[in-house]
Amino acid sequence: MLIRYLYGLLGQSASVFFNILNMFLFGNLPPFGSVVVIVEDQGRFLVLRRHGEYVFPGGFMRWREHPTQTGRREVYEETGLDVKIGALIGYHSADSTSFVRMSTLILVFRGEVIGGELRGGIEGRPFWVDEAELQANLVPYYAHLLEKYRAVREKTCSPEVS
Repeated sequence: MLIRYLYGLLGQSASVFFNILNMFLFGNLPPFGSVVVIVEDQGRFLVLRRHGEYVFPGGFMRWREHPTQTGRREVYEETGLDVKIGALIGYHSADSTSFVRMSTLILVFRGEVIGGELRGGIEGRPFWVDEAELQANLVPYYAHLLEKYRAVREKTCSPEVS
């Protein structure tokens, strides 16, 4: 519990330092790049429970890391599962709304489990959840990502009309 608290504090501190630096540079720093991976398997979604709400696995890109590498790494770090990164579902931008939040550009990918073993980590407890429960507990910030995913799923799973 203490480790999770300290980890959260570190994340907030990084945001504060970034926003202070951005003020000195007159707002000219670009947003941070991050990736979210939506994994659906047999009607269930891979999520993490954080503070009682559900989030999709994902996180910030590292220096010189391709977004698909970020997706694979973040899913593995947070869940213990190896994934194959599929189609780009879309993107979302999030403006800094307070000093403890950074502006981010989020790329959303589809993922497929190809190995590994589900295990928890410092960022939350991973588990599989059906779509109804997901909708009821998903962090509001991610609700539109689920809608984008559904639109892509409908488009790719619907039969072609000749």
